[in-house]
Amino acid sequence: MNILIVEDELSKKNNILNYLNNELDNLYFHEAMSVKSAKNLLSSLSELDCIILDMSLPTFDISEDEDGGRPQGFGGKEIIRTLLRKRMLIPVVVVTAYEVFVTNNNLSDREVTLDELKIELKAYSENLDLEIIKYDAVSDFEWKLKLLSFLQKIINK
Repeated sequence: MNILIVEDELSKKNNILNYLNNELDNLYFHEAMSVKSAKNLLSSLSELDCIILDMSLPTFDISEDEDGGRPQGFGGKEIIRTLLRKRMLIPVVVVTAYEVFVTNNNLSDREVTLDELKIELKAYSENLDLEIIKYDAVSDFEWKLKLLSFLQKIINK
């Protein structure tokens, strides 16, 4: 199974990768740490079975010479929209440590819950196979179970 994991937090990414490699066989991971690197990989990869996606991402990869550019609270949305523009119907599982996101418009801030985010993302396309999972580094049983279940569903299709 070819999986693109888009995650800028190293400890979270490693936790996800270690868990999945211990639970499932024949996984191959492509890794991106920003919106730009994920979009570049989507343009170059011919076969992907799933995307594990963080929602809050930097614009560019962070390095010694680059600070990552503007942080994007909803950078994952841009990646999903790119998928749909390219007509790539790849299952997406958003794994986020946030329970709510704050949207900022010129008039006021608004909180978006994970349930509201899922409804918004599913509205992009009725064909989008999407799950949102709350990541918790301390109590990891629930997110691990949900992530494994999502991937097993894809494997069994």
